[in-house]
Amino acid sequence: MHKLIAASVGAALLAPGAATSASDGPYTSPFGTDVAFRAPSKVAIGEKIRVKVRVRTDGDAGEVCTGDLALLVKNDDDVVVKHSRKPVDNRREFGFKLRSEGPYRLAVKYQRGDDDPCGKSREGKDLRVTKRGS
Repeated sequence: MHKLIAASVGAALLAPGAATSASDGPYTSPFGTDVAFRAPSKVAIGEKIRVKVRVRTDGDAGEVCTGDLALLVKNDDDVVVKHSRKPVDNRREFGFKLRSEGPYRLAVKYQRGDDDPCGKSREGKDLRVTKRGS
């Protein structure tokens, strides 16, 4: 009888440990995260470009998101020419200038922080830089 009780107690102690093991599946966020931004589609060389970013989350997740907002600007050759990072907030503004003419691609993304319950998000937009007066 004592062996049966000892075996039952041992099995009960092992079962919760097996159930809480880490899974190999992809991370699924309990809070949906969406990054939206406004930026011009055409500017002149040397003109200040302002990118206004808004992070939308389900519920009150904006208060618990610990990640960063990153702005990437790539040229036509897919080379990063500008990169900026700021702590997450409901609204952020990035400002920069481009000195070369041509097509560019803007991307704003939310990158998760340590122990961050919010999910990743990325949004992109095309930008054309032209000569002054064009």
